[in-house]
Amino acid sequence: MLTLGLLLFWVPLRGVDLEAMDGYGLIGVLPIASLLGAALLVLTFMATLALARPYRLLLAAQILLLILTLHAVTLALEPNARFPTAWQTAGFIEYVTRNHTVSWDLDARFSTPGFFAFVAFVMKAVGQNDIEPILRWAPAVTNLLYLIPYILILRVLRATWRAKWFAAWLFIAANWVGQDYLSPQAFAYLLYLFFVAILVNWFRHHDERTTGSGSRRTGDTRERTGGLWRVYNWLFGAKDPGELPAKPVGVREQSILLVLLFILILVGTAAHQLTPFLMTASCAGLVLVRRCNLRGLPFIAGVVYAAWISFMTVGYWSSRKGELFGGLGKVFTNVQQSTGGRIGNVSGATQDIQMLRILIAVAVVGLAVTGLLRRRARGIDDRVALVLLLVPFSSFGLQNYGGELALRIYFFMLPAACLLIAYLFFPAPFDAPRVRDPKVKIWLGHLRTGSRRHWPAVAAASVFALLLTAGFLSVRYGNEKYEQVRKSDVKAFDVVLRSTDGAVGVVWLSAENPELVGGEPVMPWSYRSWERFTRTPVVANRNNPADISQIVQRLKEQGPGGFFVTTRSHEDYQVLSGGLAPDYAIKMRRAMAASPEITTVFADKDAAVYRLKNPPAEPRPTVPPAAGLGMRNSPWTPAGLIYLPVLLGVLLARELRRLRLPPGELRRLRPLTVLAIPLLISVVAVIIERFVIIS
Repeated sequence: MLTLGLLLFWVPLRGVDLEAMDGYGLIGVLPIASLLGAALLVLTFMATLALARPYRLLLAAQILLLILTLHAVTLALEPNARFPTAWQTAGFIEYVTRNHTVSWDLDARFSTPGFFAFVAFVMKAVGQNDIEPILRWAPAVTNLLYLIPYILILRVLRATWRAKWFAAWLFIAANWVGQDYLSPQAFAYLLYLFFVAILVNWFRHHDERTTGSGSRRTGDTRERTGGLWRVYNWLFGAKDPGELPAKPVGVREQSILLVLLFILILVGTAAHQLTPFLMTASCAGLVLVRRCNLRGLPFIAGVVYAAWISFMTVGYWSSRKGELFGGLGKVFTNVQQSTGGRIGNVSGATQDIQMLRILIAVAVVGLAVTGLLRRRARGIDDRVALVLLLVPFSSFGLQNYGGELALRIYFFMLPAACLLIAYLFFPAPFDAPRVRDPKVKIWLGHLRTGSRRHWPAVAAASVFALLLTAGFLSVRYGNEKYEQVRKSDVKAFDVVLRSTDGAVGVVWLSAENPELVGGEPVMPWSYRSWERFTRTPVVANRNNPADISQIVQRLKEQGPGGFFVTTRSHEDYQVLSGGLAPDYAIKMRRAMAASPEITTVFADKDAAVYRLKNPPAEPRPTVPPAAGLGMRNSPWTPAGLIYLPVLLGVLLARELRRLRLPPGELRRLRPLTVLAIPLLISVVAVIIERFVIIS
């Protein structure tokens, strides 16, 4: 069945016509045989779950093939790596490789350059000069790497093998958000999963016991069984921990792992803006619910995060206070901008895809909560899963993250949500015996006991798995009409760079004012020589596509380095997301080619480059040199640079000391605590002073 499913899925892909795609993306052109093959692969995995015992090699192979089927399908269909944003990542890496530094004034993402520097170092170390193969294979490889820490998290949970394997399968099938390409987000997310895996495996409390019932459940109320009391039992009744007993770990091993956690915090903070906040919040949440004994680690993570923002990203926040802090506390505004606000004026098909994404996210959260309640009704307290599910929602109090905050929250809650959905179908904490007492009558006992007792749950889970797979193929590749990167898209910018030696002013068409909607050209415009490019938008004249007067004017303003660039992917984006007429680009290109003021530098059906026949000699903008991270001084900054490493050293030493002390001797930590408090106050004061003075 597995072989048949693979053949059905992959063989018909040779005849797929990507040119026939509409606003529904790849799902509209996939052959029926491929869809049947995907369904057969799903049913094969579920049939394996219905077997009497786990065949781990087969289950692992099926999950690996699921990754290739869902996350690598475009490798067989498209010649280039997808996502223009992925090519921007390539531009950051190329800049670091060439200049051995960053430039804060070019892009805000240079404020967290850890990932770019890491990839540049690895590529140079192995002698790999072409990043395109890495871009192509990154989604599949990244999802495979995600499974390593996720399996470490699953191994400590009190659940059946079916629940754990189904959760691992769901973790792949439900990850449709598209944040697994070569990017700082994907790298930092991997660090986050390893961070959580280390906490729940080697730093849990050793006194995890069955919790007693609530204080009100005493005396004559203990025997009451009304509806309210059943709800009370769900919340406050005696519960068994949802995690297996913590195994004893040596002090030496814990000390090494604590240093590793500190390194993960440092690297994660230097690689991405949002992930270190969720690292800190997850650790704090696990400490509060008594599932982590590193009480000082949230303070260490918080200090590192705040210090990096203050000292290393000053080039970004010094002139963008409104953008950076404007969303703080505006929960409902951030929710609206991240969900319904993303639909806007998009076409009917694209709007359907956006609504389906919201529907899948809501369904995943709803089923996860239902699974949590079902486990709680069985007397199981899943605190680790609850913390990992709820913590990402705290991000709604920060900012809207360019309208993508809801997607990021879904991404980070996915590990816990997949586990809890698996609990909905397989809630038992352990595998029940096959036999039962024949004197005890059980409704549908022939199905609920014996070797076939798991079939009803597997059948129900199969229905959900089929729906989720169909939803994945719909929403993951729903924007493929403009998310694909054609060869001519890259060639167009190669032609631009060869046509001039200095700065390049790219003029591009936008259906809406990009200053209001935050638009960017959907092109690989910066995959190399990032510093040479500037971008100037032209708002489309919807009533007259042949009106190119504004394009000509913008080209004159760019001087001799001005080029107007358009690609079919970008044009499709303006049609589907901006509401332009489907033939707008055709008429515009025709007018550009016919204009006596314009010459065609490069043109084919997929991309075109135009410039003025007689460009003005001025202005001639200079290519900006590398500016570094742009860290600026304030009167208290030198003191902060001294206090900060000392504070981190004291806090880390305090946690290392805690690992060596028995529970009754924690008072011996007081000297380090007394030393840390004034240092913490001083560092916080310096951070506040820098925000006030520099901005």
